[in-house]
Order: sequence, then C-alpha cells, then structure tokens
Amino acid sequence: MMLRQIVLIVLALILLYMFSRSFVRNPYSYRNIVIIAGVIFIMALLLDGGDHVPVVGLIIPLCLLSLFVCISNVSLLVHEGHRIQNLLGFIFLSAYLITVNILWFRITEVPDVITPVMLFVKLFFCYLECTVLAICLMGYAVLMIKPVYDKDYIIILGCSISKKGKLRPLIKQRVNRAIHFAWEQEWNEEKSARYVPSGGQGSDEPMSEGSAMALYLLSHGAEDYEVLPEKESRNTRENLEYSKRIIEDVRDKDKKVKTAVVTSNYHALRSGLLARQAGLDAQVIGSSVKWYFWPNAFFRETVAIILMHMKVHAVAALICLMAAVILK
Repeated sequence: MMLRQIVLIVLALILLYMFSRSFVRNPYSYRNIVIIAGVIFIMALLLDGGDHVPVVGLIIPLCLLSLFVCISNVSLLVHEGHRIQNLLGFIFLSAYLITVNILWFRITEVPDVITPVMLFVKLFFCYLECTVLAICLMGYAVLMIKPVYDKDYIIILGCSISKKGKLRPLIKQRVNRAIHFAWEQEWNEEKSARYVPSGGQGSDEPMSEGSAMALYLLSHGAEDYEVLPEKESRNTRENLEYSKRIIEDVRDKDKKVKTAVVTSNYHALRSGLLARQAGLDAQVIGSSVKWYFWPNAFFRETVAIILMHMKVHAVAALICLMAAVILK
C-alpha cells in the first residue's frame, strides 16, 4: 500500500511539473485541463485509499460545488426571473446525486458478464467528474493572469443588446472593462490600442452588437479611427475569426500584433480556447458580473468546453474500456 501511495504521489508531482510548463507556454490550452484532471484523479485515489475507482474524493467537492451553484440559483431566480436556464444548479445536483446513487450504492451485485461494463461506466464517470473540477480550476486560474500592457488591438466579445439598441449591463461591463484596460495601458506604457467590438445582429436587435458597442465607445472618448466594429458574427468562434480578419486587413504587416480579448469573467476560459483555435495569440481579460450570475453561467461554459473536445473524450472512453477489461 505504501509503495502504491508513493507511486501516485510521484505521478502527481510529474503532472504538476508538466502543468507548470504548459500553463506558462499557453494558458488557454485544453492540455492544461487534461493534466489537472489527471492530478485530481490521483489525489482522489489517495484520499480513497488507493481503490481503482475513487468515490468520496470526487463526490464531496462536486457536491459542494453543486450546492454553491444551487445557492446562487436562488438569488438568480429572485433577480432574473423564473426561467429554466436559471435552474441549472438544481438540475445538475439532482442528476448528479441520482447517478452517484445508482453507480455506487444501489447496485451491489451484478452478473460477472456485466462487471466490465459497470466498471467502464464508473471509470468514465470519474473521468467526467475530474474534467469538470479541472475546468473550474482553470477557469479561475486564467482570470488570475495579470494583464500585460502591450496590446495593439482589443477585441470585445458581444452579447445581446436591448430592443432600443442600448447596451445591457452584461455587455456594458465588457466595453467598460476594455476602456479601462486601454486607459491603464496608455497610462502605464504610453501605448494606445484600437478597439474591435464584435457581434452581429440578432433577430430581436435593431442593430448589430458591434455597432452598438462602437457607438458606446465613441460616446466615451474613442476616436473614429480607433474603433473597428465587426458586425457579422453569430457566436464566439465567429467573433474571434471575423475580428482576426479585420485586424489582419489593417495591421502593419511588418509588426507582430499583440491582442487582448475582453469578455465576461465566466466566459474567459472558453474564449481563450477558441481564440487559440482561431489562430489568435491573445490574452483574455474578464469583466466582473454579479456573484449570483457567475456560477450558473460558468456551468453552461463548462458543458460547452466539454462538448468542444469530443475526440479527447473518445480517447478517454477507450482508455477506460481497456482499464475495465484489465481490472474486472
């Protein structure tokens, strides 16, 4: 038993060293999430005494996390109204507890032929638990990166505006954060940056989100030449890809461009992942949101990040299947 614990600790330390190098090189890489998920799995094994499938070491933090989301949902329902998307915390906690109950407490005896199947399901479920916790940790970690004041362009990711074309609180916070960053950079480094407000026009919006943000920027001191609105995108991926095209068209071809992406803090990790996929070497800067809004919104981001990397999960499922056959 002692040898097993020593081996697990050594593996965890190796993974942490790999993470430290990977995070410095590229904080917005899904590789970081995979490594941290591995560390979490090993730590859970140690807490559970070295069993093949960790239980308590993962259930406790996930239940606490779900409870926090549920508490925030109460305030969210009070402030934002009774909508199904405001109940994600309650839905997730209920589904999680039911699944855990079925996997570990209700089924005590199964035929031998089903044992590998059950072991596979348990292992893959543990993989998903570790992935969710790793995404939460990485979502916090990327927000702790200090902004570097060397940016040439600031991409502002859009979200819905009012039917009158005014900025709602969420998108206004993003634009204000971009303005403050530009001011901070000019104050600290005497370097100006150009804005790229990005967002198309929704079916219930009188103008594109990029145009609405551009008007707001101009009314708060920006010059015409400093604002390059992107007006065609329909989602975050297109925000970044289309904004990159605008920057490529106007930038100095002999100079390496430094870019910042400004979005809400819960959206920072996924935006960074998508920015790298779009070929942008950008730093993501998060704007603050109300405390009760963040957990529910970040849970949606977690699901979206998981769905972005189905090939990785397919490989993980294959590994879990092989382990289930070996450990049956």
